[in-house]
Amino acid sequence: MFKWDKISWIAAGIFVTGIILGIFDNSFFALLVVAYLLRPTLLALGGSKEKYGDERQIKIQYHSGNIAFTVLILTMILFAFIEEMEGKHNETYNMLIIIGLLTRALVGLVMIGDYKAAAARIGFFMALLLGLFTIFSASEKGFNPIVFLVIIPSIIIAVISYIGLKHPKFSATFFGALGAIAFVLFLILLNSRHNSSLAASISTIAAICLPLFVEAFLFYKGAKAEKVLSVEISE
Repeated sequence: MFKWDKISWIAAGIFVTGIILGIFDNSFFALLVVAYLLRPTLLALGGSKEKYGDERQIKIQYHSGNIAFTVLILTMILFAFIEEMEGKHNETYNMLIIIGLLTRALVGLVMIGDYKAAAARIGFFMALLLGLFTIFSASEKGFNPIVFLVIIPSIIIAVISYIGLKHPKFSATFFGALGAIAFVLFLILLNSRHNSSLAASISTIAAICLPLFVEAFLFYKGAKAEKVLSVEISE
């Protein structure tokens, strides 16, 4: 049953603001979407589940969210296929699909609760995807044994991720520094881009740098948890 609570008032305020501002600028109508997604997003993030939501409501939002996400991804795949058939080479749909799937995977791993295991899995998946992408890109002009040399960065990422299970602080430092370096390099390339669109460039930055920063943060949390545990044991 619907309950009018604090979140309802906030969502209503955002909704009305979106309508008023949308009269002057259509882009503000996006606030209507924010108002609609406010409650399920807060509940998904763990914000006051006991006070603003019950188990039945959370279960309904969970299933509806999964169905909506699947429909959205399939729709973008269909539109991307249609544009490709029409000869339009637009990477926007592909980037949106990658960001959506990547976010879902990262959230699922973070919710495992084991920081080190989640970070290691992120590293392994990233190394696998990066290696496959690099091999396919390098093999476009024909097979060459030297292609396998370009997957060395992927192997390094996988090895450092595995080392993080035993030495999380080292891996946290490594991936944090690697993410920062990659972010700076992408910004430099962004300023000197020629054919790539701004949206595609930003999506590439997010797809590469975000998993590195998340992995570094999780290894850091794992190292911190280990330190707290060792102190408790010693006492």
